[in-house]
Amino acid sequence: MILIGVDVGGTKTTAIAVDLHGRLLARVQAGAGNWEGIGLAAAAQLYATIINDLLTHANVHPDDVVAVAWGLAGLDWPSDEVRLRPLLAPLTPNAILILVNDAFLPLRAGSNHQFGVGVIAGTGSTVAGVGIDGRRFRTFGLGSAWGDFDGAQSLTTAAMRMAAHAHYGRIAPTVLTSLLCAWGGTVDIPTLAEGLSRGTIIRDLATFAPIVTQTAVAGDNAAMKIVQDAAQLLAENASAVARQLDLDILQHTVVIAGGVAKALFESFSQALKQVSPAAKAVLLPCEPVVGALLLACDAFQPHMTAQVRSSLTNEE
Repeated sequence: MILIGVDVGGTKTTAIAVDLHGRLLARVQAGAGNWEGIGLAAAAQLYATIINDLLTHANVHPDDVVAVAWGLAGLDWPSDEVRLRPLLAPLTPNAILILVNDAFLPLRAGSNHQFGVGVIAGTGSTVAGVGIDGRRFRTFGLGSAWGDFDGAQSLTTAAMRMAAHAHYGRIAPTVLTSLLCAWGGTVDIPTLAEGLSRGTIIRDLATFAPIVTQTAVAGDNAAMKIVQDAAQLLAENASAVARQLDLDILQHTVVIAGGVAKALFESFSQALKQVSPAAKAVLLPCEPVVGALLLACDAFQPHMTAQVRSSLTNEE
């Protein structure tokens, strides 16, 4: 008998299988699995392929799977579960099947408790929490238009805004100006603005985000404000989710994960202390897919979860 956890993301999909002692039997990875991005038919094929590959590597039959948890990017509304569950259930016909939005995985992976709050800060962001009574609540994950942090790209757009303000004379000069020009291969900010707006310069905005955070560490005031503003927004959303689940007056963990989580962690921790004194910020120490596996374990034999967690965090 085995347990499976799957993390389906917008960039990559990861699946792991363990036996009932928590020993890692197999780990496989595939490409982007969010059905919103690749289409439902392609997603169904990817889900089937990754489970088949995982079972092959583990040398087990689908009937041997007792529980599987899927953390799915693109499982945003009840209607999404209606369309996704029929694709997933036949892949492991005898298993307990758990489906959650992938934003719930960092919390389960990074905390010894099933309750608390998880924060994803990567290409986008979502804040997801679980109450002591098992209730779930999360932000929409639809970006700043709906109140969330826009992720790595927004650090770059904020840097552009700061550089423009410096060019206009609204704020003091910032190192971000020269760094942006070097990144864009231009001699000045007007040339960079022209190139980006007219499409003669094409850059992945997320690639400048690490430079923003490094510049903040070096003490540039404009970069520091960008990082602090992002951390403040994430902390306020984490605090709001905790209140919705009646966690705000209880000691609880807030696990932060994602591509820019490490860079924002210190500022996030400080902001969280101000808005949610009972919360403790933790940087996710392992892959989010571990959270999916632990959700499967919770559903099958909860008393095993601590042993499985210990085994996985030692091996990951």
